[in-house]
Amino acid sequence: MSARGGTGAGDDAEAVLVAFASTSGDVAAARRIARRFQDLDEGERSALLWSEDDGAKLIAVLLLVQAMRANPDPELTDEYLSAAKSERFDDPALVDLAAEELVGAPLVGGSTGPLFALVKSDVAMVRRIAIVATLGFVKQGDAEVPLGIAGRLVRERNDTVQSALGWVLRETGKRASEAALVAFLDKNAKFLTPSARQTATEHLPPAERDRLRG
Repeated sequence: MSARGGTGAGDDAEAVLVAFASTSGDVAAARRIARRFQDLDEGERSALLWSEDDGAKLIAVLLLVQAMRANPDPELTDEYLSAAKSERFDDPALVDLAAEELVGAPLVGGSTGPLFALVKSDVAMVRRIAIVATLGFVKQGDAEVPLGIAGRLVRERNDTVQSALGWVLRETGKRASEAALVAFLDKNAKFLTPSARQTATEHLPPAERDRLRG
């Protein structure tokens, strides 16, 4: 075993899957496997990402996040988005665990055009990426970008996107600007699904929450 916790230079995608098969198969286990195989060859990582196996894709996405943390590289973003645009992602976790770090955070302080381009995608998971990625801005206290993206998606009928809208709107109010969230919801709450509206408002003061849910 290498000093960094991998299993050696001969590691391949099959070894990763064998190791994962001996775990509980949840996200926590996938994180442990990703850390263990953090030095996996890029080609083997790609094989996992484009696999038909859900566990393989989960580990691949976590490996991409680890790689981005270690050495930020736009090619990692491109690799992730290529798979998403090719409709390889069925599980929202593949978005929720990675979109902020792989797509959103690299854009903070720069052009947000790529996010607005993702909004126009025909693929629901890519549109989910567009809104979840804005958490990178939310955590910097920026409400403008997430609410701008949410405004483009608020009439979306796809549950995959609506559920993400509720979550990101809630976080925008908590971490960036409650006032901006309330102003946004005053105009747009009626377009959210009841579930998304409930999530978006759950941390607001009771009177405000009840008014916006009404």
